Amino acid sequence: MTPRILLTTLLLITLLMPGCAKIRNKLWMDVPEDETSLALDPGQDPGPPPKKLSMVWHHHSTGDDLLKGGLRQELDKNNIDFHDINYKEAKVGDYVIGDRTDPPDFPKNFNTPEYFKVIAGWEMDEGKHHDIVMFKSCFPASDIKSDEMLEQYKGYYKSMLSTFKAHPEIMFIGMSTPPLTAGKTTAENSTRARKWAEWVTTEYAKALPNVQVFDLFGALSILKGNPNEGTLPPQFAVGKWDSHPAGGAGKAMARLFIPWLNRAVRAAGLVKGK
Repeated sequence: MTPRILLTTLLLITLLMPGCAKIRNKLWMDVPEDETSLALDPGQDPGPPPKKLSMVWHHHSTGDDLLKGGLRQELDKNNIDFHDINYKEAKVGDYVIGDRTDPPDFPKNFNTPEYFKVIAGWEMDEGKHHDIVMFKSCFPASDIKSDEMLEQYKGYYKSMLSTFKAHPEIMFIGMSTPPLTAGKTTAENSTRARKWAEWVTTEYAKALPNVQVFDLFGALSILKGNPNEGTLPPQFAVGKWDSHPAGGAGKAMARLFIPWLNRAVRAAGLVKGK
């Protein structure tokens, strides 16, 4: 080993040590794998649904990046007939459903019968609906600036429960908001985003089996107890100031989501048995 290679190796080892977290952050370096969701157990996977299930995902660019990063491939292999609603799509009069995915938008999108019908039947034959309707906001929604804003989020989501309850034939999948990079949020705001993720994935719809919520925030953020916890790690981000997921984010998310989905469709009653 040449002196130059030896010096580089020693520098990298040093920067991976816990005490050098601030240096890693300043240099925008990848965090250790055990500080990310790659250290989490995805849980039991009962396997793909025995029959093909139709899914529509109401989302924007974060979802696009995850799909391109490996999620779409895994959904196809998992017996899911995938569709999505994105920017400029699903227009009803002057209202463009696909343009509106912020938390305040979802009650209007789902509680307005005309809009709900478009979402549930998107790209389906007349009179048919998807088995699964999935929806998420993009990462700017994780910049929760106050406790009052957090409570507003809860109110928006609670207001949709009556609509979801009225349609037990459809499984609704919500998602916690994807994390921001450390450079685009504050410790206080990312802590609120984690609180939102914890509430929406555990308390929100526990009385409705046809409503399941995946913790996207947890699947993409640095784990609790580590520097910059609750933010998007460098290896999952486009850049220090760009919170779009990239690199290994899609595969990391799919690794947790697919087993979760296979459990969730059974919990919702779309698939009978184990």
